[in-house]
Amino acid sequence: MSFKTVLAVVDYRSDLPDSLQSSIRIARWFDAHLAVLLVGEVESLPFYGYGSVGYTEIWVKESEERAAALKQAAVDVDALLAREGLSFEVRAHQTIVAREDNLVARHAIYADLTIMQRTGEDGLSTVERQAIDGALFDSGRPLLFLPAGKVPESIGKNVMIAWNSRSQAAEAVSDALPLLKTADKVTLIVVDPVTGPDDHGEVPGADMAVVLARHGVEVEVRSVAAGDRPVSQVLQEEAAALGADLVVMGAYGHMRIRENIIGGTTRDMLETAKTPLFLAH
Repeated sequence: MSFKTVLAVVDYRSDLPDSLQSSIRIARWFDAHLAVLLVGEVESLPFYGYGSVGYTEIWVKESEERAAALKQAAVDVDALLAREGLSFEVRAHQTIVAREDNLVARHAIYADLTIMQRTGEDGLSTVERQAIDGALFDSGRPLLFLPAGKVPESIGKNVMIAWNSRSQAAEAVSDALPLLKTADKVTLIVVDPVTGPDDHGEVPGADMAVVLARHGVEVEVRSVAAGDRPVSQVLQEEAAALGADLVVMGAYGHMRIRENIIGGTTRDMLETAKTPLFLAH
């Protein structure tokens, strides 16, 4: 298996050339078709707007202006990608605020990998949160989540796997095999492992290392004590110490209930990680 169709999810209001550079580079690495999903938001018409002619007219006008801006963004992205010599397509869609997850999931289902890059260092935007929700929890496909800032020179040459012997982590490892097979170095990290047949086995991490070895992936296994540190902090510190350019991990929780419920470690990694994340649920 390889990644032959990659979906880049982008807020059309972002700096589009910067937002797309990582996706373009990754599509080239895999010789993949790049589908760009430009997401536009439409505010819901509040209940007190119904029957109010003036308010409704303002809402319609603003929606039309956003639709025109989204259409122009699609034209600009099409022109940008046409100069890159890639197989590509541009999809521009508007959706009601806080319903972007449904839109992204419908498109992510038909891609081997979804790519998102953070647009800033502050908290995740509504589009980012909802896109993560749809891509991870409703598509059955993996997500490559990139920190804001400079386009990575490489991804997947020095990989750290966050392993906890749970199904989500197993799914992430399986989905990441195209990257793991070509990596120069793979390190499997187990935080505070519990030995025994119902947890990590007698030698934590060894079982997954054997599975990967059958795929030709040589793995170094390391057990780490968290102490009083959150697991997300441990993983980030280990990734930095290893010089990892990718962290593979399972995604936990479920943001689908609209209150954005997601596992604490997953949420913290998405909010603060400086290393690209390969996530699966």
